[in-house]
Amino acid sequence: MTVCTVNHELALICPDPIIGINRQGLITLFNPAAEVLLGYSKNEMIGHFHIGKLYHPYEAAKEVKRLMYSTEHGKYGQIQNHETHLLSKQGKLIPIRISATVLSNNDEEIGSVGFFHDLSETKALQESLKQLSITDSLTGLYNQRHFHTLLGTEIERSKRYQHALSLICIDMDNFKAVNDSLGHLEGDSLLRFVGDTLKNLLRDSDSAFRYGGDEFMLVLPETDAEEAAYLAGRIIDSFESQKSGVLTEYNKTHLPVGLSIGISETVPDEDANLFIKRADLAMYQAKKVVGCSIYVSS
Repeated sequence: MTVCTVNHELALICPDPIIGINRQGLITLFNPAAEVLLGYSKNEMIGHFHIGKLYHPYEAAKEVKRLMYSTEHGKYGQIQNHETHLLSKQGKLIPIRISATVLSNNDEEIGSVGFFHDLSETKALQESLKQLSITDSLTGLYNQRHFHTLLGTEIERSKRYQHALSLICIDMDNFKAVNDSLGHLEGDSLLRFVGDTLKNLLRDSDSAFRYGGDEFMLVLPETDAEEAAYLAGRIIDSFESQKSGVLTEYNKTHLPVGLSIGISETVPDEDANLFIKRADLAMYQAKKVVGCSIYVSS
């Protein structure tokens, strides 16, 4: 039992949570760091709480046990750097990395001890960096790089489940005149305004992208061309009703800024490039009309 005593003394000063269990899975060691992480006191846990209840989902506990008795994560009877989730007393899901080993006394297994490292800050940083890599910094919309990734995924999903999928291409008319007359700061304000307009009108399942310059793309899962045209109309209405507050000086002396919108609905066996091209060509057809206009690809 000397080994267990040493583990308990080290556990008191270890900055990472340490949890020990007996062969039945009941918690026998719960150090101060574990109390802080999970919100339970050691008196609530030791001798009363089954380790399986801390994992989420419950199957995650079975996976940890399976790995302990395999050689996938180190030696038999050990697990190293396995990532999973624990559930705190307050119901918070906590990403962790666990390393654990079986404890023996006189060659008889008496339980195991796990060393847990909180990955919350690491995961938050990774997610933040991921969002930066796929987001246009000016408008807050997704960028062109993410557009191509997501569109490919949605095309495959549309084919698999035989659901409609539409693409909207939006380009601003006379945007260059804004930059030339009022400067790039005003142009940037206009781009942000369009970005905000799109975000306010889309469903959670839709995605908006700044494709480049003053061109925007919308990916609309489970949406046919008729439904996409209805959304395009709402975008134009919102843009027209609010743009005077953004372009007060410009509108006094210049042609009004408008939106030209092209729409395509995916068809069987069509690749992403052709799908995009049809929406883009439809947008150029819309540009032939003075003022805000919509054209649907046939």
